[in-house]
Amino acid sequence: MVRAAVLIACSLMAPLAMADTSTFRQALDAARNDDWETLSRMESALDDNHPLEAYLEFHRIRVGLPELPPEKIQAYAETYSDSPLPGDVVDMAIVAYGKAKRWDALLTVSETAPREVALQCYYYQAKLANNDESALQEAARLWAHGSSRPNACDPLFDAARQAGVIDDKAIWERQRLAFEAGNYSLMRYLNRLLEGSDYETAGNWLKKLYRSPDSLSDLPRGLSGEQKEMLREAGLFRWIYTDTIAARKWFEKQATQITNDDARESLGRRLAWYSTIRGIEENRAWLDQWLESHSDVELLSQRARRAVIEQNWEATAHWIRKLPAEEQADSRWRYWLSRALEATGEEDTARELLQQAAKGRNFFAFLAADRLGEPYRFSDAPYSATVDFKAPKAVNRIVLLQELEEDTAAHREWLWLLWHSDREQQRALADYALKKQWYSLAVEASIQSKSWDTLAWRFPPAYRAQFEKEGVENDLDPWLAMSVSRRESAFNPRARSGVGASGLMQLMPATARQVAKEANQERPTQAMLFDQNVNIGLGTRYLAELLEQFNGNRLLALAAYNAGPHRIDNWLEEEDDKAVPADVWVESIPFRETRDYVQAVLTYRVLFIGLHDDQPRTAQLMTDMESESRYSLSMLE
Repeated sequence: MVRAAVLIACSLMAPLAMADTSTFRQALDAARNDDWETLSRMESALDDNHPLEAYLEFHRIRVGLPELPPEKIQAYAETYSDSPLPGDVVDMAIVAYGKAKRWDALLTVSETAPREVALQCYYYQAKLANNDESALQEAARLWAHGSSRPNACDPLFDAARQAGVIDDKAIWERQRLAFEAGNYSLMRYLNRLLEGSDYETAGNWLKKLYRSPDSLSDLPRGLSGEQKEMLREAGLFRWIYTDTIAARKWFEKQATQITNDDARESLGRRLAWYSTIRGIEENRAWLDQWLESHSDVELLSQRARRAVIEQNWEATAHWIRKLPAEEQADSRWRYWLSRALEATGEEDTARELLQQAAKGRNFFAFLAADRLGEPYRFSDAPYSATVDFKAPKAVNRIVLLQELEEDTAAHREWLWLLWHSDREQQRALADYALKKQWYSLAVEASIQSKSWDTLAWRFPPAYRAQFEKEGVENDLDPWLAMSVSRRESAFNPRARSGVGASGLMQLMPATARQVAKEANQERPTQAMLFDQNVNIGLGTRYLAELLEQFNGNRLLALAAYNAGPHRIDNWLEEEDDKAVPADVWVESIPFRETRDYVQAVLTYRVLFIGLHDDQPRTAQLMTDMESESRYSLSMLE
């Protein structure tokens, strides 16, 4: 595979004399629509060896499969080896050859097992067709999973079952995996496969335990000892989730019935986890005793967090001090230990800890700096080039793809280039992207090169004019909206989440439509949400509406932006005498994603202002109203 040392050495191709973007657009659209006559006509008007020729050839390969010989696939991969497209073509060929049962052709284009499960199933079918019996063991490995597998795997699994490699025990063990994954439909399917086998009764009981885990003490005598052991483990696993208190009582009295030491330890940890994150006071004595004898960093962190939420400062100090030294050195725990010691009268030590915490560049470091009345420390490290940068050919493709509004393809080209570059080359590419105002690509390059202290790449003032314009129109701080965009999409206008959130500010289509309707604006289409101006306009308006709904409190509004406004009421105490300070409320947000989100956006805003606005680097994290308020439902009145 071509390495970046070669790519970077290739000088940027001569200017394309403004290659006819419109002509290539027509050619690409024709290729996608299998209009080969138009494609041939458009290609004749393009320069020979057009930088994006690989994208047209891709569609010729696509339409030619599965009849194309594998040598054509190999030739394509060799010709366009500095592009991500050969990998796509090989994957496409594996599927096409697999469906056509052209096993020798498949193995020619894929000498090693692919990563994707469906492709692996085709690959091992090809191996099996060539009398490679090791494919059956790979089938058993792919089978052992708690989720449904692609349809492409069915012939491979059938072969493994016929050969006895996937036997009744393997079916039962997969049913247990489906049980633990909460996949009841897969459990039922697998249970039918066990009819008439020695595992039929165990399979039926596994289904019963999923619905009624408290039945684990009523297992019938006809089961083998091994089956009973596995069912007890499964039932307790489920019971801990459905009724943590009852499960703890059973575990305290009957734990010896779980004879496997590793299983008993794992179930104890699961019980401790749910007892902690759910704040179950009735389990507290058992939990604390368990934690004293287990050095589990994640659980100790959660227990310390629970003590913070309850404002039990003695317990907070105790559990933080149980953490490893490197964990205690984190700004978050130094901050909370300082708060605990201050509350218990150790003010000098508390101040020392605050000073140490304030040396960081994160939410809790900035909180510490605010409590000390000190400026924030950014630890910025400006970039200094060590070698002259010569842009590789891939950059030409990225430029043209952006002109064609093929932003997803441009982003993939950029990622491929970064993955095939060493760190210094990645840093050079980050600097190049920033100069070209390719904001999302600069951020991506900063991540790939781990340039955490080169803040210019990580926090560029992307689309600043548009954010400022919409900020004026919606009476909204543009830096806050920009920070939301940075957190949501890293400034990628074409970003789209698995649930459909789209664009710079990751708007859900239904939310965008509602906001547009209230503003008497055009109903936005999916394509419109990928337009930076439309997305910023609707996103800033929605953020402004949330701020109005939550009386200007950005902590509440940001939590609502991430998790939905309907959840905020449930995250605030009903009674004023149980109201908590701002920092404790942020730590108490039940969803880790939302806790991190609120902290990140406010931290990013501080960084944007400190880097790009002429304001002092102090007292920017929270307003006086936000930091001095006590958080309860009365805030929303």
